Amino acid sequence: MTLKRYETAILFDPELPEDARKEFLVKLTGIVASFKGEVLKTDDWGNRKLAYAIRKKSNAFYTFLLYTGDRGVVEEVERNIKIFEGILRHLTTLHTAELKPKVEAAAPPAGDAPAVSGTPAPETPAPETPQTPAPPAEA
Repeated sequence: MTLKRYETAILFDPELPEDARKEFLVKLTGIVASFKGEVLKTDDWGNRKLAYAIRKKSNAFYTFLLYTGDRGVVEEVERNIKIFEGILRHLTTLHTAELKPKVEAAAPPAGDAPAVSGTPAPETPAPETPQTPAPPAEA
């Protein structure tokens, strides 16, 4: 059975020191590991302006945590998030999108060469449609 992937968005208080934030993320990594999971990706977006004030704060430090784990991992992660004082909001979702590895720009297949600028691309002929002759023009 494959483990489910979860993504937790965490909005940290912008006044929270960076070392406290990183220490908390290391703690969450340990919690995920205790549920036979692993943190697949940690994505820090930095300080962003909020759409509306939360606890009189207009900015928050956004962090996204993508992880897997056995049953109960989400409940334990969220329990620890609720205990930690430096978090304004959080949201956990089931991550269903496929992870795409970073691929450098690959050459297109041999048959699909891109058109060179300045020359028109070859057009495919349109299917022939029967046309009725135009009536003769009166003089």
